[in-house]
Amino acid sequence: MSKSNSIYFAAAVAASVAFVAVLIMGFGVSLPDPTVQLQPGPGPAAAFAQASNEYPDEALAFFAADSLFVLSYLVVFAGLYELTKERGRVLALIALGTGLLTGLFDTTENAHFITYALLVKSGVPLIEPAIVLIAVLGQLKWAASFATLYIFGLIFPRGGRLNPILIALMLTFPLIGVLGVAFPILVDLRGLFFLLGMPLFAWTFWQVRTKSATNYAN
Repeated sequence: MSKSNSIYFAAAVAASVAFVAVLIMGFGVSLPDPTVQLQPGPGPAAAFAQASNEYPDEALAFFAADSLFVLSYLVVFAGLYELTKERGRVLALIALGTGLLTGLFDTTENAHFITYALLVKSGVPLIEPAIVLIAVLGQLKWAASFATLYIFGLIFPRGGRLNPILIALMLTFPLIGVLGVAFPILVDLRGLFFLLGMPLFAWTFWQVRTKSATNYAN
């Protein structure tokens, strides 16, 4: 198996794992109180800390899946770089860099929630969460992910039956994401991209692994 095919194989597997992680986060971890969010946005300290203080086990399960998601999408970004580098190496490198930043911000954000839940399980209740810092990390994470998929979408190969769908998803994601800054009601739609996109990425990487990367990119 060539180096490129190895990358595509890894990216296909990682996209499949990322899809499973999204399902676990969205449907596999639930709380008795549906008004409590495991990954809350900015708000009063008591509400922000409620999930960590009252449901630490569920919080740890959620962020375990989220950590797996982060590890997996980084491999997907590597696959996207391999697939697009011949169409625009500089842009592909920029997208890979912002993808790595996405993982860094995401992991740092998750680390706060994981630490909070572990402290609660050790008998230390969460009283003063770092709300502003976590919120800033979340904004940086989303901004970096918007840039990553926007660039990859612009230089993604046009051939293939699924490629136009993937391109549309990659370009729609940052558009909805940016609009979500002005219209917070759209924020929840961001997750739909990963629910729809990861299976398509997995299939595309699996198909292209048997082809010449050069021929596929033309």
